[in-house]
Amino acid sequence: MNARRHVDRLPAPPGPAAIARWLAALSARLGVARHWRWWLIGSMLAVVLLAVLREPIGAWLWPQTRAQALRQDAEDALARGVLTAPDGRGARELFEAAIAMDPDRPEARQGLARVALAALDQARGALAQDRFDEAHRLLDLARTLSVPRAEADALAEALRQREAGLAGIDDLYDRAGRAHAAGRLDGADDAALPLYARVLALEPGHAGALRGREDALAELLAQASEALRAGDLEDAVRLVATVRAYDAGHVDLPDTLARLMEESRLGGDDLARLLARDGSVADAAEDRGAGLQAAALDPEQRAARVAALLAEARSVEAAGDPFGSSADSAALKVAAALALDPSARDAAAAAARLLPAARECHASALTGNRLARAAACLDARAALGDDAGEVAAARRQLAERWLAVGDERLGAGDVGGARGALAGARVADPGVPGLAAFEQRVRAAAAALRFD
Repeated sequence: MNARRHVDRLPAPPGPAAIARWLAALSARLGVARHWRWWLIGSMLAVVLLAVLREPIGAWLWPQTRAQALRQDAEDALARGVLTAPDGRGARELFEAAIAMDPDRPEARQGLARVALAALDQARGALAQDRFDEAHRLLDLARTLSVPRAEADALAEALRQREAGLAGIDDLYDRAGRAHAAGRLDGADDAALPLYARVLALEPGHAGALRGREDALAELLAQASEALRAGDLEDAVRLVATVRAYDAGHVDLPDTLARLMEESRLGGDDLARLLARDGSVADAAEDRGAGLQAAALDPEQRAARVAALLAEARSVEAAGDPFGSSADSAALKVAAALALDPSARDAAAAAARLLPAARECHASALTGNRLARAAACLDARAALGDDAGEVAAARRQLAERWLAVGDERLGAGDVGGARGALAGARVADPGVPGLAAFEQRVRAAAAALRFD
């Protein structure tokens, strides 16, 4: 029999004596004796780095630990009565930051509820000492944090009555009347409309203030009509927006809005954005101007432009990606050609050929969680005339995916990644449920990180 078959292929583990000899010789192998100065310097640098990076590394590796520290800071701020602070070190901001870091634990949400009750108590104390501005701020904070409505309403009524008793409503009304007579209707705290608003806040049924406000708003609408006649759309928009801010139900407002829409040649959605102070007339009219330019082309010019756009689209497609995110994508060039001439057969054929590929591109990118690519392909679907209902549903789905990605990144402490996901969700569907709440979480987390 071959004795080698009985030999154990694995060597026996080293004994204690062998391990001790190996450890004793380790310093010699590493050259500690010869290079002890470098080993000493390296050890000191390692200790310093660990001391400096301890908290960032801990927050990265254990976000729950960071959330716990934020909750403790918030409890300390609440105990000191610092309910909110512009620098982010108030109890509210710290609890919100803790929720952003670790949304699954209930302690921070319970802490916010206690902040709301504390704000209500502090507002009562401020009212008792006639510190009305402070009482209003604290009451607003309590309402924002969802304090019981009945308690907030009762305190608001007590505050209104106390202010009315001390503010001198008649004096405010007289000042408003003098400003009105001088033509100073808005734009300053001592102008007529802000003063009328203060009177009505203290006494909502004040007949003189109601009448004065209506007259002042009618004068602003008359000025808006004059601006329209002079061709000054920007000034007209500003005046109409001011009137809507004070009284969206003013009797003369619908006629002025109709004239404004007619003069500006804007659609209802564009006009609504302008009145919300989102952009300028020039910005809103940019797309309309492009359409008017196209209408001014003669048939030969239009056909030449369509042919040029389709040639550019074929060139982009030949380069390998017809659904890029820029305005130079083949899909958007084909869509532009169709907009110039909806009856162009070549443009319609190109759109019919690209649309299935755009759908496949969107589905594939979404499956692979490549959301930026999915957004570009979805834009191509919309530009090529895909079903509007399907596109809207796909945008909602894409926005929900962005929010899910953002929530994951925020939970891992990646605030930059969460911001990017928030932007993606807002572009995909500004009305997606949960967008505003996630934005608050991102802001709270970003504010907290500024103080690490």
